[in-house]
Amino acid sequence: MLNAIEAMDRTPESRRILLIGSAKEPSGNILVSIHDSGTGLGKTKPEALFDAFYTTKSGGMGLGLTITQSIVEAHGGQIWAEPAESGGAIFRFTLPAAKQEL
Repeated sequence: MLNAIEAMDRTPESRRILLIGSAKEPSGNILVSIHDSGTGLGKTKPEALFDAFYTTKSGGMGLGLTITQSIVEAHGGQIWAEPAESGGAIFRFTLPAAKQEL
């Protein structure tokens, strides 16, 4: 979410939108999505965003999304990014739903 907020720095305040959603998939996984109205992915290949030390920020270290990916995958999930049709970017990740105890 911090990346989404930072991506909207140059977006006029009246056009800044951050949507966070969740849903249960038929597979039983939980899908979380973060959609911003920022600058978008540009020509960046979405999978490159998760490479260690890859950054699009002038002061970035390129570790945040790499660490996030490691955490999500360690818990049995997946994470990916895609450009939003309306501009901005959408980051999504899945995690297995917690098992209900009887």
